Amino acid sequence: MRVKLTIFLIILFLMVSYFQHQYDSRINYYTERETFVAIPSGKTLKILSFGYSNLMADLLLIWSIQFYSSYHLSNRYDYIEHIFNVITDIAPQYQEPYIVGSWIMALEKKDYKMAIRLLNKGSRNMPDEYLFDYEAAYYSYKNLNDFEAAEKLFKRASEKPNAPKLLARSRAHMVYMQDDLDYAWSLWMDIAKNAKTIVEKDAAYNHLYQIKYEKDKKNIVKQSKRFKEKYGRYPRDLGELLRAGFIKEIPADYQGNQYTYNPVNGTIKAVKEFRWKKS
Repeated sequence: MRVKLTIFLIILFLMVSYFQHQYDSRINYYTERETFVAIPSGKTLKILSFGYSNLMADLLLIWSIQFYSSYHLSNRYDYIEHIFNVITDIAPQYQEPYIVGSWIMALEKKDYKMAIRLLNKGSRNMPDEYLFDYEAAYYSYKNLNDFEAAEKLFKRASEKPNAPKLLARSRAHMVYMQDDLDYAWSLWMDIAKNAKTIVEKDAAYNHLYQIKYEKDKKNIVKQSKRFKEKYGRYPRDLGELLRAGFIKEIPADYQGNQYTYNPVNGTIKAVKEFRWKKS
């Protein structure tokens, strides 16, 4: 009986191999085409894993990496959010699918909002892990120019256990990018007071220098316009603006250097300027 079963299995294997070979010889697997993917819900697969949910998630993640490496499948991104939601539903504490999935969504599909949704899910499922909020903040800042969202995400990331100090600095920079100069000043002053490395000190110094310059420039432009409205021209220098009572003192940059005043347009220029903002 065992011999007959063995012979039967060998014949079956040979037949399957033959038909697979015939099929493969007629199909160009790398021709661009659409595909169809049907994966049950994470809840269903978790039940079907019979207690091996981590193994199931591992296998699906490996398959997904291979699937998204198949660039000839023209519609492969149609299923991406579902696939990685399924994997992360099966194993919510499994970090890699959130990161790998968000990379594919952001770097290949260029759907940064989708990547952020997946990363936010990771943050909810693993609230002590800062990496998800950091990655989401980066996409919000660099790719969406959403400084408000990035600031909130950097703040949340910076408050997680073992979060690097870089995140607090990134958060403060986002506040600056929103033109909330007073609040940004207070955040960077706090960073400066607690700075222990050259990187921290330089970052704080540069931001405080730029913030003071922007605040001084804004005020000088405003007061110079008031002067012009009264006298029909811009003041010849900052001393004239001071003597006319429009400013209480002649401002200096964060190093104590005098600004260069332009009497043509009533504005000032610092010795150096950090062009972090596009405009």
